[in-house]
Amino acid sequence: MNVLRASGRSLAGILVVGVLTAACSSGGGAAPPATGAPSGPGVSTPPDGTVTSPPGGVAQDPGSGAPNGGFVVAKPGQLDIHPVAIDSFAARVDGSTIVVTATWTSGVEPCNTLDSIKVDPNAGTFTITIFEGHGAEAIACIEIAQVKKTEFEIPTGGPGTYTLVDGRGQAPPLQVTIG
Repeated sequence: MNVLRASGRSLAGILVVGVLTAACSSGGGAAPPATGAPSGPGVSTPPDGTVTSPPGGVAQDPGSGAPNGGFVVAKPGQLDIHPVAIDSFAARVDGSTIVVTATWTSGVEPCNTLDSIKVDPNAGTFTITIFEGHGAEAIACIEIAQVKKTEFEIPTGGPGTYTLVDGRGQAPPLQVTIG
């Protein structure tokens, strides 16, 4: 019968190798995280300094997640355009023109870019549909939502009450009266 026995010398060698391996892989030279800062795998400590503006120098509205307070302009020519549901409308009257602000939630550019706005008039009702698409860049798109707004004008026939309707049916209709 064969019996396998470990000698004291080989067991000590295995322990030393294990301790050295653990010590080398623990990152002994890294500075400890600041008190109260998150720590653990995948968490890094930010560099010292203050960020005064995001990359590109465009100020952001802290609540919107999009440059310029969330306002975007149409960039026609996007690929794979599709209608996007509007969350809400706001409007003001300028003479006989309705100035509309449409707000919706979508992904970030260039993966979700405003392509165009279609306004279908029909007996005092304007059905508004927002179309988004993506650019020609071949990039990975992150899945993060952002509130977007756009402003556009609808010329009317003059005094009257007009209703703004979302072409996708999500936003509540908004009535605007021109006196």
